[in-house]
Amino acid sequence: MIYDEKMTAPVLIRFLNRLLREAKKKVCLILDHLRVDHARLVKSWVQENKKKIKLFHLPSDSLDLNPDQSLNCDLKTNSNQGSVQC
Repeated sequence: MIYDEKMTAPVLIRFLNRLLREAKKKVCLILDHLRVDHARLVKSWVQENKKKIKLFHLPSDSLDLNPDQSLNCDLKTNSNQGSVQC
C-alpha cells in the first residue's frame, strides 16, 4: 500500500484491513516500533482481530535485525545535507 499522508493509527489500520482482506490464514506481521504501532486505537483493533493477526515488534534500535532502519538513517542524514545521489 502506498500512502501520501503521515503514518497514523487510522492509516496503519487501513493497511492491516487490506492485508487481512487477502489473507487465507492468520497473518504474522513484524513491526519496527513506530510510535503508531502502540496507539490505543491500533491495540484495540488488534485485540478485536486477534484470531486473524499477530503482531511482533523488533527490539528498539536493532540495526542488525532491521537493515531498513540503517538505510533510513543514512537517507535522512544525507538528504538534510543535500547530497542524496541515485
